[in-house]
Amino acid sequence: MHKASLNAALALSTAFVAGSVHAGWVTPKTSGLGLMYNCSPEATCQVQTTYGANPGGYRLLNARSTPVVLNGVMIGRVLDRVWRSRTDSSQYVFGTRVVLNRRDWSGSGLPYAIDDIFRYGFSANYTVEAGWRRARASDLRIEQVGRTAVGTNQGIKTYDLSVVDFAVPLIFPDNTPPDDDDDDDELTIAEDPDEGVEAEEEETEDEPRRLRSAWLYVRTTATGYELGNDTIRLWNAGSAEGQPQESLWFNGFRPTF
Repeated sequence: MHKASLNAALALSTAFVAGSVHAGWVTPKTSGLGLMYNCSPEATCQVQTTYGANPGGYRLLNARSTPVVLNGVMIGRVLDRVWRSRTDSSQYVFGTRVVLNRRDWSGSGLPYAIDDIFRYGFSANYTVEAGWRRARASDLRIEQVGRTAVGTNQGIKTYDLSVVDFAVPLIFPDNTPPDDDDDDDELTIAEDPDEGVEAEEEETEDEPRRLRSAWLYVRTTATGYELGNDTIRLWNAGSAEGQPQESLWFNGFRPTF
C-alpha cells in the first residue's frame, strides 16, 4: 500500500512539473518586483508545440505584412495578425512575427539587429496574457515578456500596462553578410506565416540568410479591434557591433474597449 501511494505521489509530481514547464499562456505581472516573466526553459510560455501561425481555436480576422526598409535596403518584414476566439467573441489574439534579412543596410557590412519587439494599445482594466509559437523549426523563441515600454539597455524597466514587451533578440551570429547577396525578388515576397517547418537547405546555424522570430501573441478581452498608428515597435539596443540604439515604429492592429 505504501509503495502504491508513493508511486501515485511521484506520478502527480511528474505531471505537475510537466504542466509547469509547458505553461502555455502566461499572465505578465502588473505591479511589484520582477517585472519581466522569464520564459525559460524553452517550452515555457509556448502556446502550441506544433507549428503554424494560429494559436489554436481562433478565427483569423485580418493580416498585414509591412516591409522594413533602411537607407533604401529592405532588411526584413513585420507580420501582424489578429484572431478572435471561436467560442468567446470578446477574446482576441494579436500576433507579431519579425523576419530579418542578412543584408548590409548601412555600408558597414553589418546586418541589422533587434533586441525587443513591443506591442502597444492594451489596457490595465482588461486581462492580458502572452505566449509564443513557432511557424517553423528555426524560429527564435522569446526569452522574457513583460508589461513595459523599456527595452534592453534602454534604462530601468518600469511598468506600462498599455504595452507588452517581448525580449527576443534577432542578432546574426556572424556580422559579415554572405558573399553572394540574396535575390532581391525573393526578399520582396511576403513570407507565408504557415510555411514549412524546415529551414532552407542553403541556411546553416552559423550563417543564416534570415532570422525569424516565433509568432508572439498577446491575448486580451476587448470589444473589437482597429488599425492604429505606432502600434508595433522594434528596438535595437546597440548590443551588436556597429549598431545604433534606435526604435522602428509600425502601424498595426490593436484592441478597442
